[in-house]
Amino acid sequence: MLRDTLKQMTLTTLAALHDRGDIVLPEDTAPEFDIERPQHIKFGDYSVNVAMKLARPPKSREIAAKISEYLTELGRLVPAYDFIDKVEVAGPGFINIYIKPEWLLRQSQAIIAAGDSVGALNIGSGQCVNIEFVSANPTGMVHIGNGRGGFIGDTLGNVMAAAGYSVIKEYYFNDYGQQITLLGRSCVWYMKHILGIDAGERPNEGYFDHFVTPNEEEEAAADEQSNTATGSVINKNGYYYTVAQRVLDRSPEVADLARNTDVEYFDIIGAKASSIIMEDIKKTMLDLNIHFDVFFSQASLDETNELQKGIELLRNNGYVFEKEGAVWMETSKFGDDKDRVLIKSNGDTTYVASDVAYAYNKYKRGFDKLIYVLGADHYGYIGRMKAVAQMLGHSADSLEILIYQQVNLDVGGKSVRMSKRAGNIVNLDELARLVGADVTRFFYMMRDHNSHLDFNLELATKESDENPGLSVQYAHARIAGILRKAAETGSDAASEAADANMAALLNDTPAQLESELELMRENLRLEEVLERIALHYEPHHLTKYAMDVAAALHVFYDRCPALRAENPEVRKARFALLLAAKTILARALHLLGMNAPDRMERAE
Repeated sequence: MLRDTLKQMTLTTLAALHDRGDIVLPEDTAPEFDIERPQHIKFGDYSVNVAMKLARPPKSREIAAKISEYLTELGRLVPAYDFIDKVEVAGPGFINIYIKPEWLLRQSQAIIAAGDSVGALNIGSGQCVNIEFVSANPTGMVHIGNGRGGFIGDTLGNVMAAAGYSVIKEYYFNDYGQQITLLGRSCVWYMKHILGIDAGERPNEGYFDHFVTPNEEEEAAADEQSNTATGSVINKNGYYYTVAQRVLDRSPEVADLARNTDVEYFDIIGAKASSIIMEDIKKTMLDLNIHFDVFFSQASLDETNELQKGIELLRNNGYVFEKEGAVWMETSKFGDDKDRVLIKSNGDTTYVASDVAYAYNKYKRGFDKLIYVLGADHYGYIGRMKAVAQMLGHSADSLEILIYQQVNLDVGGKSVRMSKRAGNIVNLDELARLVGADVTRFFYMMRDHNSHLDFNLELATKESDENPGLSVQYAHARIAGILRKAAETGSDAASEAADANMAALLNDTPAQLESELELMRENLRLEEVLERIALHYEPHHLTKYAMDVAAALHVFYDRCPALRAENPEVRKARFALLLAAKTILARALHLLGMNAPDRMERAE
């Protein structure tokens, strides 16, 4: 990255000035400093604050002047540093670095040559990373709340892979225990209605569809089966009703089991229903272009005896004790707010024990880093799981937990909070069918995972460039349209761009050159954005970046015609800028898990 080169130049400068006595480095070591892009180009392409790390004003400004003079000289003498146009000192000691316009423009051809791998980094150095996300239990469809983790985890995984990490995306599902029993009992209740057997009252606990009363649905009362105990009408279009029907269709033999009230049979039917629900979840994920490398069954931890192995490892490491007939682990030794129960006094293992076994399994598979993407009700996991990592013999930093906040639907300017109790939960695939998979992904990724997300339904359904989910795709399609028109006139834009003399643009009008340079500056930010995401786990920055590139492209399009350029060299150079922007936009969209279309009606 250019920023890395500037950092190395600055370090070289500091060492040289220190050696000749012009500045003093504490303990002969350069301090930590930042190289950032100023908010306005009048302050340079990059700004370095190292002088203010070495002294206070006015001394810092004197040091900055010495550093600036040496950096300028390096740019003149070292061919690898010939991209520096000028260096200036501002304020109390900011060192503002300006890049040569011709150098910036020439980078378009390097971007085109990089193609689909543009922006690739090696900051990960092949480290193995496991990212677990969604992990909704197979007792119901993924809804717009827990689905948020799908977009965060998938996009983060894409970016980290581009940054040089070896990434495995994983879905962990709980397919055993009390919830499966409840699912089976719920299905049996529906099956009895389907089979014409007296179902009795609806169980107090379980998984059931939203019921409508005869007053709400008068026509339904005539042809639907009624639950006489509640006066409500069975919803044959409800999800759980259809799951029960699908279980019967696939396994007709369970009809006999439905007549039996033994819990053992609930478990059998619950497992069959869970399998069907898991199929539906996988389809939803694929429809939204959310990809997993591994679907990990929680039940397998018990089957492979890893549940006990994890506990025994903690015991052997000296972090397990017994109290009040239960088995505990000393997570408080590692910063957790309290110790946690592994085995209850009745001998049953807890969910915490499964969490230990699962982390143990991941480390055993050779992962250097474990990333969990979890909902807002999992804050307690942070201290607990970081403690587990250390008790298993790994560093606290080897395990990271990202907590995402609630999702609400913004309908007509009013935020509607989703609630199971209110019966207004919206499944993720329903939302995607309404606004499209690509727009759904983009809207989910527009906000930091630490912030609540109000999904603006009205804006998401607009088929115009007002819709931010479409604006980036429009920009890509607009460039593709220009290239098609060039081909129709006999121009091979790719060949012309490869031969372009980018210096031809330096004679454009100030407004045109400003737009051309701004587009290239945005194009070159991709690496920095990907680095930030990969190191700080903030994938939402990719949507903002993509919109910035699209905005710069639209300004360029309005000011700098390529097809109508009178000067052939200018046309070639603008083709290069367009192809570079198209490459960058496609890369950003693909990392976001979206399509990069070449045709869109609005863009033509």
